[in-house]
Amino acid sequence: MAVVLITGCATQTPTQTREDQPQESESARVSQVQDSVESSAPPLTNAGWGEIGVETPFDGDRIQALLPGYQVETGQISREGESYPTLDVYQGETRVAQLDPLDPNRPEAGIQRITITDRTITGPGGVRVGMTWAETPNLDQLDCFPGEGPTTGYLLCTPANAERVQYIYPQLGRDGDRAPAPLERLVWLNW
Repeated sequence: MAVVLITGCATQTPTQTREDQPQESESARVSQVQDSVESSAPPLTNAGWGEIGVETPFDGDRIQALLPGYQVETGQISREGESYPTLDVYQGETRVAQLDPLDPNRPEAGIQRITITDRTITGPGGVRVGMTWAETPNLDQLDCFPGEGPTTGYLLCTPANAERVQYIYPQLGRDGDRAPAPLERLVWLNW
């Protein structure tokens, strides 16, 4: 008798089948993931990258604590016959940034340069790696000059509101007679 009462009291609610449920497009899901990643990525500003700035020591553990969601690994680079340490910042398998020391022998001296190479990190005015020259925000306010030495063949531009930041564009054409290629990297300099 109890079985009959329990069964008799149950109400039947219609259930949606997979065909009845609204389907989300693949591009909408990708866009949501990108928006989530981009909103969590600290921006590059005149003050530095997120909480990393002029006063931050060149210390992997300290940088890791300031960049939750990223992996910080020690690397090494060679320039002009000299080797020095770097801190490479990864999101998954993708390297998003490289930090160079102000003085390789004194980590407490701080960071000389932060190089951003990933599209998920914004710079001043929302600029991103991969933007074309025409897409660059406040293009008319950039102070640009041709690179020299290791930046020969590049156009270096500084936005009016961030004198420590440079936009690095590969230069097309022999004498800069064409618009540069899309933005290759953003650089913050401690000077």
